[in-house]
Order: sequence, then C-alpha cells, then structure tokens
Amino acid sequence: MNLFRAEEDARRWSLFDPASDDGFIALPDLLVLFSTESRRHLLDGDYLERWAGRRWPERRDALQRIGKAIPYWMPATP
Repeated sequence: MNLFRAEEDARRWSLFDPASDDGFIALPDLLVLFSTESRRHLLDGDYLERWAGRRWPERRDALQRIGKAIPYWMPATP
C-alpha cells in the first residue's frame, strides 16, 4: 500500500500503473471501510471466535457503500 497526499501525486509517481486506477480510495471513504463493527473489536480476546466471521460481510457492505465493490477490492470467491 502506498499513501500519497493527492491522487495527482500518485499518478506522477514513476512506478504508477494505470491498471491500478480503481484502487484510489478517498480519505472519507477509508473511514467507512475501517470503522466497521468487527474492526472495532480487532484487539478483543475473543475476536477470532466472535468477530472474525463477520469481517468480510461487513467489508463487502462497506465497499458497496463507498462504490468500490469492484474486482480490484473484492476477494476472489472460489
């Protein structure tokens, strides 16, 4: 993961790959993505048994809400 001050800075980066264009996520959208209920419990002692199974469904929902439910961000399903 590379963090840039602005999307324009990323596009000027010598290693920028235009195929990764869909990978840009604005800061307010990152807040949606990283503030799901299961993320709030990541350090809980019972996280694996209680919260881990909820993480991907919540992440998919968050990606849909920010308009990034696209192959670049969604895991491949078997």
